[in-house]
Amino acid sequence: MPVKRELLTDTLVETCQDFGITGTVHDTRVAGLRVRLGKIKITWIYFQQFRFKGRRGTSWEVLGHWPAMNTADARKAALQIAARNAAGRPKPGKREAIRFDAAMADYIRYLEEKATRAGKPPVWSKVVATVARKHLLPAFGKFSLAELSQSPALVRQFHERVSKESGPIAGNQACRIITACYKFSAREDRSLPVQLPTSSVRPNPEPPSTKGLRFEDFQAWREAWEKIESPVRRGFHLVNLLSGCRPGELSRLRRSDIKPRQRLFVIPRGKSGNDIRVVLSSPIVKALRLALSGERRRGTDADLVFPGCKFPQATDRLPVTGHPLRRTYRTVAADIGINPVLTSILMSHSLDGINASYINELVLTSGPGLRAAQRGISNRIVTLLGPLSDGLAVPRHNHHPHR
Repeated sequence: MPVKRELLTDTLVETCQDFGITGTVHDTRVAGLRVRLGKIKITWIYFQQFRFKGRRGTSWEVLGHWPAMNTADARKAALQIAARNAAGRPKPGKREAIRFDAAMADYIRYLEEKATRAGKPPVWSKVVATVARKHLLPAFGKFSLAELSQSPALVRQFHERVSKESGPIAGNQACRIITACYKFSAREDRSLPVQLPTSSVRPNPEPPSTKGLRFEDFQAWREAWEKIESPVRRGFHLVNLLSGCRPGELSRLRRSDIKPRQRLFVIPRGKSGNDIRVVLSSPIVKALRLALSGERRRGTDADLVFPGCKFPQATDRLPVTGHPLRRTYRTVAADIGINPVLTSILMSHSLDGINASYINELVLTSGPGLRAAQRGISNRIVTLLGPLSDGLAVPRHNHHPHR
């Protein structure tokens, strides 16, 4: 069948559309440019054969559709692809282009290895795997990364759907994972488009959570806490409240990390990668003893202070658990007038500002000011909780440090 070749113009394409002419016409001005005249739509296509590093290859790309793309724009797009191929940067074909499901598997494997190198459990890689399995792979698993980059409207619609079905935070999180996976793959595949697949996504607002224990709710929390059968879990929740630690980091605490002579415990490789040194108070010590009195596990978890407490359990039935207890700790510290710098160090926050760089956290950790602050916060929390079982009570001489 002979190939139809014409000098493509807007008038020619429009005439073919009006008379219902179908078929494919090759442009005589730009090699490789052709227009496919269909009954429903008219499509601009670029096709070229080339050799790259001794291997034969082809470029076949849909440039756009008439009339949204006219003849002049189609020629510009075709010449850009021809220039890219001539420069030795051809776009991979469908057989060579990495698919999103393969890229996601590589990214999850990287996250697992990163956590292993840091000596941390692969918590985030499991979160990413769950989101991928639930939302991302069913929607985009068979897409190549290049196709995904060229489908921003589709990704935006995906974000809107997930936000509606699973909540605004879930929609944002899914799109953040798409961006991270794409950037990770782009480090090795320079042929990927610079434009991110999520370029048209409008993130949902995420107001900071204010969930925590109100002062009038402490006694109700204590009553629910005393109904927990496991002393290990009772100790975990109480230390979480008394120390303001991040629950994930606290769950990694081992017996060997408790330093009685230094009156602190150390959580190795915290969120920032540094060791977290937590000053002990009398209530924290008693809560640790409560956890250590529980039944121990064998194997790799034998040395953990809080085995099995990585995630909250519904059987605990506490009104507030986990990170909100950290916010409660911060609220109590502010209520009794603890210096904000001391509070930041107690909560292992990074210190901002030039003056903060002169503060030696190791010196402060062993100093009387930080210990007095921790003692004041712990005693205030125990007072708000009311009479506790297991011998946890506030010392008679309750000291609140000054600002």
